[in-house]
Amino acid sequence: MRSDSLLHPNLTDEELIRLVQAGDESAFTELMSRYHQRVWKVVIANSRQRRDAEEILMDIWRSVWENISGLQSVERFGGWLKRIAYNACKRYYTSVQHSRNEIPHTDLTDYIDQEAVARFRETELYDDVREAVYHLPDKVRRVAVLYYLELWNIREIHAELGIAIGTIKTRLKQTRELLRKEFGVEPESGRTMSAKREESKHVRPKIKVVGVGGAGGNAVKRMIEAGLTDVEFYVVNTDQEVLDNHRGAVPVQIGVNTTQGLGCGADAEIGRKAAEEDREKLHSLVADADAVFIVAGMAGGTGAGASPIIASLAREQGAFAVGIVAQPFDFEGQRRIEKAEQALQELRESVDSVVVVSNQRLLDEADRAMNIREAFHLSDEKLLRGLEKSITEFHSSSLKN
Repeated sequence: MRSDSLLHPNLTDEELIRLVQAGDESAFTELMSRYHQRVWKVVIANSRQRRDAEEILMDIWRSVWENISGLQSVERFGGWLKRIAYNACKRYYTSVQHSRNEIPHTDLTDYIDQEAVARFRETELYDDVREAVYHLPDKVRRVAVLYYLELWNIREIHAELGIAIGTIKTRLKQTRELLRKEFGVEPESGRTMSAKREESKHVRPKIKVVGVGGAGGNAVKRMIEAGLTDVEFYVVNTDQEVLDNHRGAVPVQIGVNTTQGLGCGADAEIGRKAAEEDREKLHSLVADADAVFIVAGMAGGTGAGASPIIASLAREQGAFAVGIVAQPFDFEGQRRIEKAEQALQELRESVDSVVVVSNQRLLDEADRAMNIREAFHLSDEKLLRGLEKSITEFHSSSLKN
């Protein structure tokens, strides 16, 4: 039995899982802590009462401890864990008699999305919904079961089934259309579904703007000064002293153990490790957002290294992720320019859309000579305009859908 539990917070999930497979109980305690919220979300979505959920949760972790040694690929742990959680819920209600009268009746919502099962569980029609998912056409059923009933995210489905992410999204869209047709055309005490849709248009989506690294933080500061409203502002950095200078944005420090609370020294790899160290913190940051706009410079360390991870976490939660980034001026040097190009490519793979501001092009097109301070201010201004345009387009798209 190992006793180095103090080292476990510094381990990656994969390293931690391997220790658990070897029988390390203290590592298992840390693993439960990291994954508790994800498991609890599946349990809550598939249980009828809180006391049931608490019993099911104990069964899940007991099953994980007993079976984890047989997990062949630690990279698939997240999906494997959600399957155990979902099956535990099904087993519980198969083996134990519970009255359906415990579940209050409410009308079905007409919009079916990632949180649909969590809402349906509060109705006595939940079993009908689950039945409908299992009777979907073969082409979409497997993806629908994993996404809606077992609460896997898109990337976990991609890893499990080997289906392209774009194809998964297409199948989920087809699933939503089929489920709306099955359940969504039901009038409600004098109000038609079309009237409900009109009302829903007035509910604004939750938008979060996250400035990552020094350049991203400076741009967010400029956005706050410009009076941009109806969004939540966050700044993510490894340097606490930099975060202390921000007003109007929620500061999020990452990588204390990786950087000792200092900067990344323009090293994107350190920025990535810092984000991985506080992956759960970043997960909580984006968890309830409808759209996440990530503002960063691609030539530094934190912005280049952490932005792709934040974007991936946002998309895993079903949020629309947009990168709004600046590429360096020529005077910053060829090495930074090349590093920025590589960082931009990595970010493109993690977002739904990206807006790129070429600082050098701004400088070349300026009608007068500028000093360095003015040049960076112009870059911040362009990032602000890009953000405003992207938010407007997102609102327009939301209304159409």
